[in-house]
Amino acid sequence: MTNADTITAISTPLGEGGIGIVRMSGPQAYEIAMRVFECSKSCAKTFPEPRRLYHGYIRNREGQIIDEVLTVFMPAPHTYTREDIVEINCHSGIIPLRMILKITLENGARLAEPGEFTKRAFVNGRIDLSQAEAVMNIVRARSEEAVRVATRTMQGELSEKVSQIRDHIIGIRAPLEAWFDYPEEQENVNLSADQINPGLIKLKIEVSELLKGVERNRVYQEGISVAIIGKPNVGKSSLLNALLRQQRAIVHEMPGTTRDMLEGFMSLGGYPIRLVDTAGIQGTDDPVEKEGIELSRKAAAQARMLIMVLDGSAPWDKEDKEIAMLRNQDQGLVIVVNKKDLDKKISLKMLQEIHADAEVVETSAIKGEGIAMLESAVTRQLDNLLGKSSESPAVVSLRHEEILTEALSSIESAITAFENQPLELVSMELQNAWYKLGEITGETASDALLDKIFSEFCLGK
Repeated sequence: MTNADTITAISTPLGEGGIGIVRMSGPQAYEIAMRVFECSKSCAKTFPEPRRLYHGYIRNREGQIIDEVLTVFMPAPHTYTREDIVEINCHSGIIPLRMILKITLENGARLAEPGEFTKRAFVNGRIDLSQAEAVMNIVRARSEEAVRVATRTMQGELSEKVSQIRDHIIGIRAPLEAWFDYPEEQENVNLSADQINPGLIKLKIEVSELLKGVERNRVYQEGISVAIIGKPNVGKSSLLNALLRQQRAIVHEMPGTTRDMLEGFMSLGGYPIRLVDTAGIQGTDDPVEKEGIELSRKAAAQARMLIMVLDGSAPWDKEDKEIAMLRNQDQGLVIVVNKKDLDKKISLKMLQEIHADAEVVETSAIKGEGIAMLESAVTRQLDNLLGKSSESPAVVSLRHEEILTEALSSIESAITAFENQPLELVSMELQNAWYKLGEITGETASDALLDKIFSEFCLGK
C-alpha cells in the first residue's frame, strides 16, 4: 500500500437514512473536493476553513447537481489517518451515495480497500495494531460491556502494558548480551540467580496477569452459547419464548414438536447470549426425530453452558439422569423445574444434592413465572464460569491470547534454562518472548499478518 494516492469510500451503511458519508483521505483529497463541491453563497466568505461544515452541492462532470450536502475539510496531521481528509455528508440512500462515490473516483481518487483508512492510521503512527483491532471490535460489539472493553484497548491500555513488559525483557537481556559480547569487560559482573531470577519471575507474573479474564472479555465481544436441553414436552420451547420475549418457537402439547434447533439472541448481565433450543432427547425410531436428537447432543457438547429443563409434575427418571450426563465438566448448568403451576413430583433438594454446583430454579414458562429468577441464575453461572471482572488491560481477541500464551511459554522456558542451561539459551527465549509480544502492537508483525487483519474490516473504515 502506498500513501501517495488518495482513497475514497462510503463510510456509512448502505440503505435509507438521514445522513450518508463519502470519505476521502490522501494528498489530493482537498483538490478533488474543490472540483466536485460547490459552496453555497452564504458560506463562501470563509471557505474552506478547516473543520467547519460547509453547505453546498455536489456536481457531476456535466455540471448537474447530484445532491445538497454538508462538506468538512480536515487537514493533516490531526485527522484519523494523519492525512488530509474530506467528508461529504449527503442524503443517505444507495443511489446518491454511489453517485457521489463515482464522482470522486472520476476525479482522481481510488476505491479504498477494506480497512484501509484504519490501516493508514496504523502505518502513519496514529494508532498501533491492537488499537486498530479495537476499532473493529467497537463496530462489531454485541453488548455494552463489549464496547467498554474494546474502548479500553483503543485508548492504549493493552499497548502500554505490553510495551512495559517488552522494556523489562530488554532490561534483563542487556547485561546478558553485554557479557556474551564483551566478556573481558565484564569480569566483575555477577550474573547470579539473585540478580536475574527475580526479573524472570516478575515477567511471568506480568504476562499471567494479562491473561486473567481473557475468556470473559472475549465473550463480551463474541458472545456465548447456552443450550436448552431436556426430554420432549417439558417446556423447552416455551422457556425459549419467555426468555426472548417473543414467539420464536412453536409450542404444542404434542411431544416432539421441536425437531430441529432454534436459535435466539439475548443479553444478560452484559453477556451476549446465543440461546439454542434443542429437540427433546428420548429414545425413538423416527429417523427425522433421531437426526434432531443427534443435533441436540452436538449442540449440548458445544455449548459453554446448559439449561436443563425438567417437568416438575413428573418424577426424576432414568432419561433425565442420562440427559444430565451430557454435561461436560467445564460447562455451567442451570436446572429449571418447569410447570410449577402443577402438582410437584420432583424434589428440589434431591436435584441440588446431585448437582451441587448448579442453580435450581422453578418456573412456569407458559405463565412467565420465575423467568427473572432464571435470568439471574444464568448470569451468576456465567460469572462463576468466566471469573470476576479483571482490572488487567483488556485482552479480547484470540490472536492476543495466543501471542501472550506463547510469550509466557518462552518466559517459563527461560526460567527453567536459567537453572541448568547456558545463559545464551535464557537470552534466546527472552528474545522470542519480546518478538512475539511485538505482534500485539504491530512492531514485529509481518506484512501478511497486517493484510489479513485489515482485510477483515469493512469498507470505509
